[in-house]
Amino acid sequence: MLFTLEMGEEVVFGATLKRSLELVAWAVAFGIIFFNITTGFPLAGLARELGFGELLYAVMLAMPVLGGTAQIVASLVLEKTRHRKAMFLWSGLLNRLPWLFIAFLPFLIPSRSLLFVLLVSLLTLGSLGGAFLNVSFMSWVGDLVPLEIRGRFFGHRTMIATASSLISGLIVGKLLDAIPGVSGFGWVFALASGAGIFELWFFWHTYDPPMTTGGINGSPLFMLKQVLCCRPFVKFLFFIVFWNFSVNVASPFFNLYMLKHLHMDFFDIALYVQVISNIATVFFVRVWGKMTDRFGNKPITTLSTFVAVFLPVIWCLTTPRNWIMVIPVIQTLAGIFWPGIDLTTNNLLLKLSPVENRSLYVATFNLFLGVFGTALAYLTGGYLLEKVVPVLYTFCGWPEINYFFVFLLSSVLRLVACLFLLPRIEERGAQSLREVQKIMLQKKGDRPANVETRQFGQTDREE
Repeated sequence: MLFTLEMGEEVVFGATLKRSLELVAWAVAFGIIFFNITTGFPLAGLARELGFGELLYAVMLAMPVLGGTAQIVASLVLEKTRHRKAMFLWSGLLNRLPWLFIAFLPFLIPSRSLLFVLLVSLLTLGSLGGAFLNVSFMSWVGDLVPLEIRGRFFGHRTMIATASSLISGLIVGKLLDAIPGVSGFGWVFALASGAGIFELWFFWHTYDPPMTTGGINGSPLFMLKQVLCCRPFVKFLFFIVFWNFSVNVASPFFNLYMLKHLHMDFFDIALYVQVISNIATVFFVRVWGKMTDRFGNKPITTLSTFVAVFLPVIWCLTTPRNWIMVIPVIQTLAGIFWPGIDLTTNNLLLKLSPVENRSLYVATFNLFLGVFGTALAYLTGGYLLEKVVPVLYTFCGWPEINYFFVFLLSSVLRLVACLFLLPRIEERGAQSLREVQKIMLQKKGDRPANVETRQFGQTDREE
């Protein structure tokens, strides 16, 4: 089903390409374990266990992201050497191996200040590997996956990631509850490193098609200026950076809020946050994939981001007594609509990046996203929580008000992105959300002749 067009016409792939697509799809089953552990509630739990406050936790998250500034350099190296597969594998090792050392550091370093410095240093080293990894991956996949099945391919891949995330999340939560103190985190981070390294095995056997390049001339600053002259790409970049800032100003602190104020244990977080959202994703992610192939990415982005605007508001309704009823509602909505956002923004990045020197566009995207959409957002949220918002506590005596403030701020900023920045994105061949609604409501035999229902992406193939 993954390799079939909607109109019933088989896409003819060679055996090598078919195998490579399956390898890339199944690799994410292990990559998502690494990603969830190293960015999710285990890292928040370690920060709490070591006594780090919200600002130090934000710094611990933000500093490694700043290592992503190396992505422009990574793209220049990739475009000149064109050794995409080798870059991916070596940078993948650099990205995953530091977590083996992080697993043992709390046992070896008694000083909290020294431990913090070493943790941030290792995280930053890993992020440098991640910079080269991301650039080579997006360039590789952009050339490997045929346009006509791209939506369904990433939908299929997301479904595999979701199933793996569901199972591994429960196991990790149970481990952290069963093994007290830093010992549990040591085992979990070692597991993350091993899973991340094993993911690279799949790519070792994946076909790397020839790169399309228009040649690289000039300094990194000159090339950056060239990329920023592409108006459709810049409009998309501006939206996605602002959107991610609005999300990340609050996103790291949901885990701390659940641990500190809702008094949830790690298995509860895995069960009621990861499992519920993952189950919802399993049922909807392929729907999003098919819809993006048929109607385009922008209408799906519009619908999904609009729903995501209100999720932080619902978090403000949670209490230690009612979270078991409210959080499942939040995570069901998140599981349905966040994959729509992730899928379509990845597709838009590939679609709005010219084939020639695509890695430069990917690098620019990740550079701005990492610095302004992620690191700056983490630091802003952490600073507000520790230095600004606590003043409100002196007036209302409500201990959760600091978290609720950044949750509501996140919701307001998301709304601004949806209303004023998303409509400016231009995607050739995409239907509007209203047109999609009309088409979906029409019976198959009653569709008016002037409603275009061709498969999305056909224009690009004809050009």
